[in-house]
Amino acid sequence: MGATGWYSDYILVSINGGADGYYWIGSDPGFGTDFQGAYFGSLTTLEFGSDMRYWSDTQDRDGGAFYWSINWNPSANEVIWTQTYLGGNDYQGTTPSDVNVASGLGLGEHTVSVWAKSWGTGQGDSWLGTGSGQYAAMFTKTIPEPTTLVLVGLGVAGLLVYRRRR
Repeated sequence: MGATGWYSDYILVSINGGADGYYWIGSDPGFGTDFQGAYFGSLTTLEFGSDMRYWSDTQDRDGGAFYWSINWNPSANEVIWTQTYLGGNDYQGTTPSDVNVASGLGLGEHTVSVWAKSWGTGQGDSWLGTGSGQYAAMFTKTIPEPTTLVLVGLGVAGLLVYRRRR
């Protein structure tokens, strides 16, 4: 019976459009910051990507995804990664940090949980964490994204024009 596993698994985190930070989930790879229990601070945008490395004894990995959920919501958001064969039994799954997990959230404290899954033919799925929020971090949403502010501004301008015409 073959086996699958995980090593060097990161969620890429960009806060307010800044440079990517590497936050590891799973076991400590000796690089980056632990995602579990992290506090990303006060922010308007929080963008995630992935750099996940995994292996399979039978070289049967067909792809994978990372998942995220806000405030322990049972419905998960799936982000399928681009898989690269690294040689031997090793694979890498990557996505750019362009998934804004803070989009549409109200102001205040929020918890974001993440987990990952690789899939294959002979050995089935290999999970890293679960949907129960095993890897969870917090942040505070402060002001709306710029697009929301633009929409609010257009609405206010429309009301002013309407009142002036009356």
